[in-house]
Amino acid sequence: MAAAKKKSRRKVAYSSKGKKLYVVRDAKGRIKDVQSYARAHAADLRRTSKSEAAAGARSVKKAKAKAKAKVKAKTRVARAKVKVARTKVVRRKVAVRRAAKKAPTRIKRQVAAVRAAVRKAPAKTRAAVRRAVRRMPPRAQRAVASAEKSVVQAEKSVAKTVARMKRKATTTAKQAETAVAKAQDSAEKTATSLIGQAKDLFQKASDAVESAVESVIPGDTK
Repeated sequence: MAAAKKKSRRKVAYSSKGKKLYVVRDAKGRIKDVQSYARAHAADLRRTSKSEAAAGARSVKKAKAKAKAKVKAKTRVARAKVKVARTKVVRRKVAVRRAAKKAPTRIKRQVAAVRAAVRKAPAKTRAAVRRAVRRMPPRAQRAVASAEKSVVQAEKSVAKTVARMKRKATTTAKQAETAVAKAQDSAEKTATSLIGQAKDLFQKASDAVESAVESVIPGDTK
């Protein structure tokens, strides 16, 4: 069997001025070529051997597999978070609907009835009341204005109570139920007291209007 042919090799050497060189020798050790180390090294870096290419391909493949696994893990976590968020949203919607169903409907009906009665009142009657109020003494006019203001405050109080109850209902279903019950009781009490005060003031204003009309128009005012 023939012996393997020796390849030419190169070794690092330095010139008389200290410049780094590559000395290429043949199989017998004779100097074959002298190369600049910087140029030869740059040429080596530009070329890729088969082993380096295979190693690079393996590293790229491993990096891709690792990145794919990371993406899959992040996707699973994101999907789980989305599922939990959707469940929370559904639960909050159910709680809000339950709270809205338990809202103080009786107070709403009372306010709607008052508004409907005001709308259905004849225009002549409203005009007569306005004229009578203008002829009333300043104290009676202030009483009528106070009665109207009390009614408006009662409506605003009911609306604020209902809004506050709906906001609290979004926390949890149990807290929403208790808050709605308490809000309903407080709203009914507040509305009842304010409506009672408004009725009293309105009655006083009506008495003042009647007295003013009697003083302005003598005789029977039936």
